[in-house]
Amino acid sequence: MLRFLCTLTFFIASSLLAQNCTTYAVVDPFNGKTYRGIDDLKAANFEARAGGHTLPIVSATQNLNNRVLVLLQLSNSAEKQEMQNEARKIGDLVRYAPAGRAIAFGVFAEKAVISSDFSTDPQKRAAAIDDVVARAAQLAGKTSALYDSLHEGIVAFGPHQPGDTILLMSDGKDITSKRNLGDLEKEFLANGVRLLVVIEAIPTMGPKTTMAGTRFALPTPELKSLSSRTGGAYRYFETGAMLDFAWAGYMLGLQIPAAWDKPKDWQLQVKDSNGKIDKAALVYAPAKLASCGNTTSTAAH
Repeated sequence: MLRFLCTLTFFIASSLLAQNCTTYAVVDPFNGKTYRGIDDLKAANFEARAGGHTLPIVSATQNLNNRVLVLLQLSNSAEKQEMQNEARKIGDLVRYAPAGRAIAFGVFAEKAVISSDFSTDPQKRAAAIDDVVARAAQLAGKTSALYDSLHEGIVAFGPHQPGDTILLMSDGKDITSKRNLGDLEKEFLANGVRLLVVIEAIPTMGPKTTMAGTRFALPTPELKSLSSRTGGAYRYFETGAMLDFAWAGYMLGLQIPAAWDKPKDWQLQVKDSNGKIDKAALVYAPAKLASCGNTTSTAAH
């Protein structure tokens, strides 16, 4: 009888484990008073819930080496030299990113031109950037297809890894895309891609000008919402700081029901050293958890 009960217990436990799988999400907690990142957290310092149930957190890795695509919107000016200078300036930001970082570079107007891989080798990365800058000239005088270009950015990652991040530099306006923001939100959340946005426009109700005096329309608020729902951030004129942010945070491994076949709403909180919820903590996290089939753990080192 005892042998039967042990065998039954084994099969029940195996069945329960088979019903769960591990998905991954990148989150970034901040102290709500100092606005500084919170370091040295462990899996036990996070509490995740979905549908009224606690989700076990099986891992929390702070040192990330996730893939980042820097995607620059080019001006619709017909001046090719001006456009290439802008592309070259941002390209240099990517070129001199630390060796070992998996980073790609792209530009867009009516269509996107994106480097072919996420190179960690400085020489290969430099050659890819030079190619993108050279090809940027063909986009002169074209209007912005922002949403279609973001779609192309997601496609550029190929098979997706947790932490995949697009750093978008744009005026935030779309003119000619076939896709809409709703399409993009589904695509970002299904693939677990973060969107960081640097808006190159002045956030006022007065004359819309850049520092150089070029007129811009204000970006749509929906783009800010999309960034937030992916676990990203939205800033004005902070390109360098946002690139640092792209590699900040924690990779969480969470057990979820294997039956989840699409992204699900969830909630995440941080606990202090006493195991109590830290009400002062602010957490950048995606609004939905991707299903297990769309994530692997290869982005955490």
